[in-house]
Amino acid sequence: SCGQIERETGADICSCMLYCLQHISCNVHHHIHRLYSYNEWQCVSEKCSDLLASVGSSNDFYSYDTICKNDLVAGSDFNWTSEKLTFSMEWGFYCKTEAKLSLVSSIIFIGSLLGLLLSTGLYDWIGRKKGAMFGSFLVLMSLAASSVATNYTVLLLLRAISGFGLMVNYTGSYCWILELAPTFLRNPISGFFTLGWTAGVFILIGLSKFIDHWHNIYLAVAVVNILGLIPFFLLPLPESPRFSLIKGKKEEAIKTLQLLAQMSGNNVSLDKVDLVYEERNQSYLEQIKDFKAHPTMLKETLLGMTVWLIVSLISYSYQFGWSKIGNDLHSIYFFAAFGDGVAYSTCVLGCRLLGRKNATFFYFGVVIVMNMLAMLDVKFTDTWSLEHLVSIIGNIGASSASS
Repeated sequence: SCGQIERETGADICSCMLYCLQHISCNVHHHIHRLYSYNEWQCVSEKCSDLLASVGSSNDFYSYDTICKNDLVAGSDFNWTSEKLTFSMEWGFYCKTEAKLSLVSSIIFIGSLLGLLLSTGLYDWIGRKKGAMFGSFLVLMSLAASSVATNYTVLLLLRAISGFGLMVNYTGSYCWILELAPTFLRNPISGFFTLGWTAGVFILIGLSKFIDHWHNIYLAVAVVNILGLIPFFLLPLPESPRFSLIKGKKEEAIKTLQLLAQMSGNNVSLDKVDLVYEERNQSYLEQIKDFKAHPTMLKETLLGMTVWLIVSLISYSYQFGWSKIGNDLHSIYFFAAFGDGVAYSTCVLGCRLLGRKNATFFYFGVVIVMNMLAMLDVKFTDTWSLEHLVSIIGNIGASSASS
């Protein structure tokens, strides 16, 4: 049976986890624009120097409030002294124009939304593997072009394209890997797959630590993306046999299963294997119409979308707690990534012990308890409170629930 083939080829299916390299590059470029500090500048005008003299102490002078409340102008009243040159410094995005920085951050989600909506049709058209590779090439091209971007509008467009390719690649790889994996390995593979996303933050921390110019950081991330593409060509993992069966290509599916068996060193004969499948050649619009024919599937999909929305809101709202652990942006991101890593790792254990549904309820329960504890006004130090501590634990619970 197919189940027997899956189980006997399971040992080598773990090699598909190497494709998590692809998702290391997916998240690396996500936070490049955020490496920005209002504390690294010096006065160059009389107006600024007079303000410094009136304060008497420089400890609190070099801050966001000093620049923005006194309408200090970069290049005229002060110069940035940071060794890390970001595009926000180069193009003058601070104080009243800082909203442009937020748009650069959020527009990637617009591209991601389009990628999610259009990718399902793409996967059924050209396949999971080719779809994932297509998304990766889009990310690679947008990253490379971003490294030479000369204005704000171009960078916005490239960020949107990058978000589109990111989700096409991420979800395509995810579907492809899980369809290749045997059922008894899907929980750990799913968990470790998401760790590739977390690993991207750690790589970004290293890149931004040693690379000073934002153009060069984008270029370095493009190189990481190339490394993520290499496994697609080096490893002989084929297209998902399930995709072949959906397209009515039975012989191709059998060849794929035979190849997986050979990769695992098993002499499984497929001559007497009867592949039971239902051919489904539907257009994208025909697939959407299935929701009308299957109302239960529509309800489950809407429920899943609602839960994802709640999880995303909770996860992002909790992340402020990590800023209390680090002393600078690099250490803050390090601890935030570490928290996500803990979440994804514990999720694998939770699903194994409790099952997916009960584990999700458990992690949501953790979030609810942390929300209740956050209402208490308990101060540990001048900078630390119970609210910050439970936000960290709650973020781990929210990330685990989403995984």
